[in-house]
Amino acid sequence: MKARWAGLLVCLLLVACGGRQEVFRDTPPEQRAAAFELPDPIPATPAYVARLSKPLRPSRLKALSKTPGVAVLAPVTVRTVPVKAGRRPKPLKVAAVDPLPFRSVAPSSTRDADFVWTSLMSDRAVITARAAQILGLREAGKIIVKELPLDIGAFADNGTPNIADVVVSTQVARGLRLGSPNVVVVGAKTGTTLETLGKDLKRKLPGARLQRIESVTSTTRTRAPQPVGQVSGASIGTMTFRILGNGFIDPDDSWVAANITSGTVPILGGVRCHRIMIPQLSAALGEIQRAGFASEIRPGDYAGCYVPRFIDRDPRRGLSMHAFGLAVDLNVSTNQLGTRGNMHPDVVRIFEKWGFRWGGWWSRPDPMHFELARIITP
Repeated sequence: MKARWAGLLVCLLLVACGGRQEVFRDTPPEQRAAAFELPDPIPATPAYVARLSKPLRPSRLKALSKTPGVAVLAPVTVRTVPVKAGRRPKPLKVAAVDPLPFRSVAPSSTRDADFVWTSLMSDRAVITARAAQILGLREAGKIIVKELPLDIGAFADNGTPNIADVVVSTQVARGLRLGSPNVVVVGAKTGTTLETLGKDLKRKLPGARLQRIESVTSTTRTRAPQPVGQVSGASIGTMTFRILGNGFIDPDDSWVAANITSGTVPILGGVRCHRIMIPQLSAALGEIQRAGFASEIRPGDYAGCYVPRFIDRDPRRGLSMHAFGLAVDLNVSTNQLGTRGNMHPDVVRIFEKWGFRWGGWWSRPDPMHFELARIITP
């Protein structure tokens, strides 16, 4: 046998049905959400967008915050700059925001989507559906803002109407040199008369153009924010996916067609796994059969290979190896997560010989689980 370590598979994902950890070259912000303790947004009604005639100074912002009825102020820098996803750049409005105060004045559907704000705090861009259409983007990917490449973390509205096509954090904006804030988004306290607030803002912001933020009624059609992510590796290609609400993901059809395939292997029969794993799975099961241990694997107790989901169906924990079709679960009923199970040691030995890692060795044992750790040419 000729063996070679595959960098992707060694450190791609040390995960499982339960799993331990994961290492992505491009980790989606939804999977890094636990790294951020997001405070609750300040209760506020998005009220006005003030486009300023001169740069906003901190002293001026502080004075403005004392206006009766103001709950929160979110300074924003908005500039029209070239943004590129294909060959030709498009002139789009890019806004630099501090994610925490801006969250309080965002449309309610966007405000309540944590992944939008963890995306911004992870230095990823959030773009509107209209901007995605202009750029020819349907799912996750990269954009180049001026000369800076950025990953897309989510598709979401940032205002009603939107104040920009692309939103980035103020930290990212330093590299873009967008300049000082030239817009302030005002959130009003509950019970505030917006007409009176508007008059006060005009008096305190001479020369500014004040625009009322439209209220979203039950008849208004709004596009829900869409989280997106992407993982890449030399052997699995690039998988773009949408995160579903039940702990599963929806990989792009082109990746599934190119990588997930059906095959027939000894003992189990038909399986649907990643194309690079089926030869080694077949070789391991074939050797188990020849060695007289076929009865130690129950075909009717096989729980599958390709299952596009997160570990424990929890987006904070990263993608399972099953999401890539790179793991199999055997003898499930007697080898539950967190137990020692009863997997035959010779079955484990042969799987490990053929490049698989066994979950039974983990600190939280997962004895049903075997995942591909290295590529071996049979």
